[in-house]
Amino acid sequence: MLGRTMAQPRECKLYVLPASHPCAAVEVAIGIKGIAYQSVVLLPLSQLMVGPLRYGGVTVPGLRVDGERVVGSRAIMRKLDELAPEPPLLPSDEALRTRVLDVERWGDEVLQSAVRRILDAGWVREPGSLESFAGDAKLPLPRAMLRPAMPMTARLMAIRNRVNDDSAAADVRALPAQLQRIDEWISEGVLSSDQPNAADLQVGSSLRLLRTVADLRDLVDSHAAASLLRHFPPMAGEIAAGVLPAEWLPRSGALSGAA
Repeated sequence: MLGRTMAQPRECKLYVLPASHPCAAVEVAIGIKGIAYQSVVLLPLSQLMVGPLRYGGVTVPGLRVDGERVVGSRAIMRKLDELAPEPPLLPSDEALRTRVLDVERWGDEVLQSAVRRILDAGWVREPGSLESFAGDAKLPLPRAMLRPAMPMTARLMAIRNRVNDDSAAADVRALPAQLQRIDEWISEGVLSSDQPNAADLQVGSSLRLLRTVADLRDLVDSHAAASLLRHFPPMAGEIAAGVLPAEWLPRSGALSGAA
C-alpha cells in the first residue's frame, strides 16, 4: 500500500540522469511513499554545472522539496521518511535497522561505484549503446544532436570515475563474492522483504543496472540477489554480449557464487 504524507509538498523536483542506479532507487522510494513529484532529466556530466544551482550538489540524485535541497540517495531516503513516515524505509527494530543501514551504506559506497565503473568501461567500448539507456526519457536536447558526442561523453565519464581496464576488470572479478554476500543478507532477513527497505532499493538498483550488461546477466540471474529486481520496472538499455573482454569474466563455476 502506498504511503501517505501528512501534507503533500508544494514543490518536489527530483533531478536524475538516465541509467543512474541511485536515481532509480530514489524514484521507487518516492513511489512507495506516494509523493507527487516532477522528474527533471539531465544530460550526462551536466550535473556538474546544473547541480550546484538547482539542488546544491554535483552528483545525482538531487531533490528540491519546498525550497530545501537534498543531495544523494541515502540523504534523500531519510528525507522521504520524514515527509511520509509510512511505509518506513527503515525497520523499527533497532538491531535490524542498524544492519539495514550498514548494507545500504555498502550498496552506496561499494557496489554502486563498482557497477558504475563496469558500465563506464562498456560504454567506452560501445559508445553507441549510451542512447539506448535513455529509453523514452525526455532529454533536454534532440537525440540526433547528442549522438556525435557519445564517444567523448563515454570517455569523459570514465575519466571522471577513474575507470581504466585494470579497475574495471577487478570490479568484474569481484562480482561473484559480492553477489554471494547479498545472498547471505537475504537468507538472514536483512534484504528482500515483501515491503522493500532502503537497502533493498540501494542494492537492487545497482543489480538492475548491472543486468543490462549482457556478458554479466547470467551471473546476476544465478544468485538469490536477483530477487531484489522485483521492486523495479524493466530497464531500458543494453551493453551487448562480447563487449567486455572474455578474460575479465568470472569462470563458469563462479556463476553460483563459488569463486
